[in-house]
Amino acid sequence: MSRPVLKPLSGNLRLHALALVGGVATSFAHAPHGAWYLAPLSGLALTRIADRAPVPAAALVAGGLFGVGLHGATLGWLFAGIAASDALLRAHALPSVLILAFSAAPALIAWIAMSAWHRGTSSLAVAGLLIPGLWTLGEWARHFSRFHFPWGQLGYTQAPGSPLSALFPVVGALGLSFVVVMLGGLLALLSLRHARPEWPAAVAAIAALVGLGLASTAIEWTRPVLQPIRVRLLQGNFPATDKFDRAQVVRALDQYRSALLASDAPVTVLPETALPLLEHQLPEAYIASLERAATEEKRDLLISFFRPSGLDKGGYFNSARVIGVSGAQTRDKRFLVPFGEYLPATGLLGLLPDRPTGTHMTDTVPGFLEQDSIVLGGVRVALKLCFEDLFASALRSEDAAAGYLVVISNDSWEGSDAPMHQHLQVAQARAAEAGKPLLRVANTGWSASIDHRGRIVAAAPPNRPAVLDAAVQPREGVTPYTRYGDAIPVGFAALAAVLAALGVGPASRGSATRIVERT
Repeated sequence: MSRPVLKPLSGNLRLHALALVGGVATSFAHAPHGAWYLAPLSGLALTRIADRAPVPAAALVAGGLFGVGLHGATLGWLFAGIAASDALLRAHALPSVLILAFSAAPALIAWIAMSAWHRGTSSLAVAGLLIPGLWTLGEWARHFSRFHFPWGQLGYTQAPGSPLSALFPVVGALGLSFVVVMLGGLLALLSLRHARPEWPAAVAAIAALVGLGLASTAIEWTRPVLQPIRVRLLQGNFPATDKFDRAQVVRALDQYRSALLASDAPVTVLPETALPLLEHQLPEAYIASLERAATEEKRDLLISFFRPSGLDKGGYFNSARVIGVSGAQTRDKRFLVPFGEYLPATGLLGLLPDRPTGTHMTDTVPGFLEQDSIVLGGVRVALKLCFEDLFASALRSEDAAAGYLVVISNDSWEGSDAPMHQHLQVAQARAAEAGKPLLRVANTGWSASIDHRGRIVAAAPPNRPAVLDAAVQPREGVTPYTRYGDAIPVGFAALAAVLAALGVGPASRGSATRIVERT
């Protein structure tokens, strides 16, 4: 009596275990591992799950487990960093909820794909359009709401060593997510006997995608302009755990003041909130001495600190300021890290036994989206403060108008170096999308000079004080991505998903065979 029950149960367990392992394996495509060729496992795994699941519930669970494996491994560093004394529940609850929310997307994708197959939709449409389309829309949705956290998009894995990396200026990281998931789905199709009639089309599509990526390497979307500019990046290496300690504050102020005054570069840049005080707490003589030296020597200094917002709701801006020959210019951070710089759900957090304590980092408010442009060394730059560089489409007009990009960050994360490696890969994608060089300086690393194709030209060793001198060549021009942003990949993904879900075109002979096999 038990055998008919145990047989499907054991089959489901095997499917679920393989899905979980597949998700973990896919995570190795992300930095710091950098196995970009594993990214297509996403589409391959979801296609196989939709094909092999005996019932829709099994596909839903297996897809969710794939997501848990992928996002749990990619974002596991959150568990090490979100911690507080006597707040064990909060430290585990917040990352867990985020990972489970991200995992809902592959769960639904597997379920929808299986349903589409049972309706007679062609295998090529399901694996090559529906699954990558839904995946891309899921990643795009992470950019919105007060819980926005678009970290870990699969497209970032292709920067810069993949043969597909030349597509960044065309479709951006989000578009490359579509491409790698599509490649995986098409590869999975070649392992399905019931899809044999569609194998030639799948092979042709794979060849076309890879060929398009390789052919795009010959295209230069932007061109050099003006003379190279010498820039010095100062990596202070003050861990987040004691950055705001009184003794460390004094040491940081002294160390950075000495380094700024000693620099002979036309542009010198500090990391995000390198001066760990509120603006009005900084000694007047401190800023005055820096401004006087920079103006007299015809240099620009980019410094960073918190400052009161002046808004009715209070709070602080996370700000950067240019002082020196180009005149005083201020930029306030516009996109903030949920639970790191602000609390998006204080009501829900109140249900937990331990709530976060109030600090500048959790009382930060976003700056206005439209702000004055920044000039450094006589060249207009696109300045991004840390987490802002994950919102490329929203800020693309700045990239289009800039000669080069600058990212200042504070990637110190207790317990793991993974976020600094992953955030560096984001910067490489931003440079490639804009076709402009990018300079990145972070408190503990990575600080790097990146060329207009997303390749690292020079980098300072992480987790130690370092000075990185770079010569940046400004460029002008607009790429398809800086012109249209995510409209291209999102529009195509939505169209592909809708057409596949509606079953446009006759069902393939392979799809019909599959339905017979399953019934």
